[in-house]
Amino acid sequence: MLVHSKRPDIERAALRLFVTRGVRGTTVRDIAAGAGVAEGTLYRHWRSKRDLARTLFRTSAAALADDVRRAAETETTARAKLAAALHALFRAARHETFLYELLILPPSRDTQDFVADADSPARVLAAIVSEGQQRHEFGGIDPRLAAECIMGAVNRVTIYRRLGMLPGRLAQYEHELVGALLAGLAPSRRRRDTA
Repeated sequence: MLVHSKRPDIERAALRLFVTRGVRGTTVRDIAAGAGVAEGTLYRHWRSKRDLARTLFRTSAAALADDVRRAAETETTARAKLAAALHALFRAARHETFLYELLILPPSRDTQDFVADADSPARVLAAIVSEGQQRHEFGGIDPRLAAECIMGAVNRVTIYRRLGMLPGRLAQYEHELVGALLAGLAPSRRRRDTA
């Protein structure tokens, strides 16, 4: 007899609930009901709801960071790396909606420690910006600040698109935003020359 692991079902249910209700607003009972399992089944895999949330967040963030990193590694210039990384983020927003939304939720007091030392797309972006500054492709801005601004812009566009506040297709905004972000990071001299 083949035994089906319920872990993926539990993770999918938890992901959906954490995005729609928040970690604090979700109970173990809610997750179990959403996964079609008994509450005790969760404790076979995780110590607590918080442990499940932390594990889900960190593995998801690491997977997205790896996707972004792999996309960037196919390019040679920092500008091309950043563009490829941004396209990878938009792909995730289009195809992994709940996963992406979990990762863009602002950290709350009950989840801020999930973010503290987790691998993240923002760290990958900061490394690309730093490399671009060393190569004089990007201007002088704190790479971490640039990465957070980039993430904020991408996140805002995806959220506004989902809410219907931006009527076009996400791909349309993706290309416009990538161009605008790259232009904004250009060294001051280059920005003046193109204005």
